[in-house]
Amino acid sequence: MAAATPKGLARRQLLAEAAGALLMAHGHEAVRHRAVAERAGLPLASTTYYFNSLDELLAAAVEYTCEVDAREMDDRCAALSEQSRGARATAAALAEVFVGDGSSSRLATRYELFVLAARHPELAAMVTQRQGRVEQIAAQVLAKSQRRSAPEEVHKLIAFEHGALLESISASTGHRPDPVGIVTDALADVVDVLAPAVAVTAGAAGASAHAD
Repeated sequence: MAAATPKGLARRQLLAEAAGALLMAHGHEAVRHRAVAERAGLPLASTTYYFNSLDELLAAAVEYTCEVDAREMDDRCAALSEQSRGARATAAALAEVFVGDGSSSRLATRYELFVLAARHPELAAMVTQRQGRVEQIAAQVLAKSQRRSAPEEVHKLIAFEHGALLESISASTGHRPDPVGIVTDALADVVDVLAPAVAVTAGAAGASAHAD
């Protein structure tokens, strides 16, 4: 493998980013040596110089994809205001943070990662770590919405989100439904059960009334 020089590290990162971009846009079948090299603007031989195999290149693409996806969710969560939200408003906040404005192919890649992890055990840790980050972000959204966020209940909320989003992106109709709306509808029915509003104490309520 290439020596860990600044130039070598920069080229390897460039190839990983190119592989990740192909994965997000077209799925794992698009991650091929020639396609990655062309997207990165580097010679074809660079892919085999910096990566031992196609599997290693795919692993770099998965790692990059997981990081980008989670970071974008983090950014959307950070932009969310802190306020008490009803069930539907909380569901909408979760949906907006989960989904963002990604294309159907970009969203489909999230679920392709689960299949890849099942077929390639060396990828499982990355996908599991990403799931952990998603659940942490969901818990932050709930906290900002003044909702309870017990880990086991957040896990269930994410499961509902996955099911709704999969249904949305796999729709075969000519007019593809809005994934944010689909996820909002699915979560609105269960938010009050899985993430009830935090009760306001009498003291806090009095202080709030006094402040008003």
